[in-house]
Amino acid sequence: MSKYLKILVFTMVVSLIFPVFGFAKVQPSFSFDDIKEYQWAIKAVEKMHAKGVIKGVGDKKFAPSKPVTHLEALALILRTLGYEGKTATLPKEYKGNIPSWGKDFIGLAYEKGLLTTEDLKTFNPNKDAKRYEIAKYLIRALGFEKEAMLNMDKDLPYKDWKAVPKSAKGYMYIAVKEGLIVGDGKNLKPNDPVKRIEMAVILERLDEKIGKDAYSGKEVIGTVYQVDQNSITVKVGTTLKTYTVIKNAPVFDGNEYLTINSLKEGYRVRLILDEKNNIIFIEILDKNGEEVIAIQLEKPSPIPQSILNIIETIKETQSVKLVEDNGIYYLIATRGMMRTGGYSIFIDKAEIIKDAGKTVLKVEIKYQNPPENAIVTQVITYPYDVKMFKYEGKIDKIDTSIKYSIAP
Repeated sequence: MSKYLKILVFTMVVSLIFPVFGFAKVQPSFSFDDIKEYQWAIKAVEKMHAKGVIKGVGDKKFAPSKPVTHLEALALILRTLGYEGKTATLPKEYKGNIPSWGKDFIGLAYEKGLLTTEDLKTFNPNKDAKRYEIAKYLIRALGFEKEAMLNMDKDLPYKDWKAVPKSAKGYMYIAVKEGLIVGDGKNLKPNDPVKRIEMAVILERLDEKIGKDAYSGKEVIGTVYQVDQNSITVKVGTTLKTYTVIKNAPVFDGNEYLTINSLKEGYRVRLILDEKNNIIFIEILDKNGEEVIAIQLEKPSPIPQSILNIIETIKETQSVKLVEDNGIYYLIATRGMMRTGGYSIFIDKAEIIKDAGKTVLKVEIKYQNPPENAIVTQVITYPYDVKMFKYEGKIDKIDTSIKYSIAP
């Protein structure tokens, strides 16, 4: 066998015994093909697209560097406010061009105060909108017109502040103060046209400023309770809700694109849903929120004598008691004295919540009563239930909720 052939055979054998593993970086799946280079704005585009505010220009293109027109800007702001699909009468004062798709938006902008009668005289729907003009629309959308009027003489420490038209200084002042319009540290560029990619970021800021979801039922904010590749269960208040995740739904932590594998129990998240209540967008709001720890309740068999002794001392009262014994917690629930049979009590479920340095055991108890005309044993009873679980740590408090039902 030749020298080179021996080397080839050796290489093939080694590759079979020691396979080479490659670790590919997660490849983002964006809604549009032309936004990849705009890392600072991708989350805003994806979020507002998921909410139905931003739309593309066709063929998975967003045209990020294209300026927005006045009519486009008004339509986007009105959608963010939740007025998509609403109709309105075109103001009689408006004598300009009327794009077929924009009639209602012009009417709505006038009706909601984003356009004034004076504005309508010179309003050109197809003209590129400048930054100071967008500021006007935003401030009026938020109802801060009076604040703008009171700050017309204020200055901001930007080199080009004098370039802001006098009639727009108050609007620009409030827009900057509210964080809707942001400069580069030195300049605000008030007369520059606003590009579509920039508008996406502005809309996200407006959406946050509104403080409510304009699209009722399409946004959920909660704490991750359980997560897998296909679904996420979040805790909203005291309720657990489970939603299916569509394939390649984006996950963002700030402007960093992640996958669903990055989510952990206890993360505070924003979920945006489609019309079928499937998750199409996920945003991590807080990694240091409450930590939810699911625990497995089991029925002890037999019940230790020490626990039976405790039950005997508290059985005449309604009580929930937690006892720790060698790393095992025993949860005892008593219902008190019942004058007949047919009454029962169940420790239905429990979870541990760690938040603000405190560890709380949340317990759901079910009381079951006999039907009104049921035949029951005429004897005094003391219903109770005992469950056990393992947890390595200290529990500071028990938070109990009770539900009632009628026995079948």
